[in-house]
Amino acid sequence: MAPSDPASDPATQLREQGIALLRGAFAKGSLDALKDAAARCFDAIGTSRSLPERYRFNRFSHSLLLTALTDFGCGGLEELLAPLSTPGLEPLLSKAMGCAWTCNLEQSWVRKKSAPLQASAPEYHPHSWHQDGALGVRFPSVSGPVVPMTELLTCWIPLNPCGRDSPGLEFVRSRQPALLHFTELDDAALRRRFAAQEFWAPELELGDGLVFLNSILHRTYATPDMRHNRLSVEYRIFPR
Repeated sequence: MAPSDPASDPATQLREQGIALLRGAFAKGSLDALKDAAARCFDAIGTSRSLPERYRFNRFSHSLLLTALTDFGCGGLEELLAPLSTPGLEPLLSKAMGCAWTCNLEQSWVRKKSAPLQASAPEYHPHSWHQDGALGVRFPSVSGPVVPMTELLTCWIPLNPCGRDSPGLEFVRSRQPALLHFTELDDAALRRRFAAQEFWAPELELGDGLVFLNSILHRTYATPDMRHNRLSVEYRIFPR
């Protein structure tokens, strides 16, 4: 099935493609508060030799738990979770999940992705192709029987414009019936496997966001001429 118009109803996008683009859905005031806290947080990381273990900072993905932002001026859980109160988001998530849902803050992250021109080698680690449904899954060493996916949705929100002059995300807009084995996630192999029009790297502004299913293939999208870094938050949604 060819991808439908990305301007169509978000529920239709999720049903047909496994990913919904939400243009201007998120209040910029709440995102600015998260952005300011995230900027202070990553500035502190750059000058600190040690961080509290509860942040779960990952130097490879340059990410840490969203809850770390409460130490950098973010006003508690209400402010952290404010984007999930966006009108229309709750029924969209409920319909896609097929049941009541909850946000797991132990799996929700704030990330900084450096532009290639701005990053030193240790900082620049774009995410390669993966599916979020692989969370917690142990794969066999070779491709074989189908491995069950972890049930979840991802709500991903950039804290600054991205996809043009700062790193964004690239997707394969096609729902997958199962997890691909890690040996099948090479970019060249995926481009042989899927039609060119299924690859999609949207340009997003502050206030835009994406909701996608656990089976959707995605990775960091970065081009050599990008000059600005990107901050983003992602909420992991699980069945309640």
